Amino acid sequence: MTYEKIFADVKKVYLKADKSKLNDDFAFQFNITGDGEGIFYVAFRGGILEVAPYDYVDRNATLFASGENFIKLANAKFTLDEAYKTGQIYVEGDFKLALELDKLALVPTEKKPKKEATPKAKKENFTYKE
Repeated sequence: MTYEKIFADVKKVYLKADKSKLNDDFAFQFNITGDGEGIFYVAFRGGILEVAPYDYVDRNATLFASGENFIKLANAKFTLDEAYKTGQIYVEGDFKLALELDKLALVPTEKKPKKEATPKAKKENFTYKE
């Protein structure tokens, strides 16, 4: 997977997220390891969320993971806490504040239950008898 694809996928999810759930301003740098190696940041300041392909010097935390794991985090395949505890993502800095990322993760929409089909009346073969 390329850096451009990883960055675009994560950015797309985070920019569509409901920012009203965020409590604190933050800036996190994402360091992609392995395939697609590179950096980008996610920052929330004054009610504005920004995702950009640059280093963020005054950051609250730096996250290290494969591109695949950053995409999984953004798409709510696991929480940051779960990923950290299983060694899929490493966090350096303010871990508690980094948990705000879970609020930006794509929340799967609930599937509406399918309506059961109304049974159709069966056609009976009637024979007219006199």
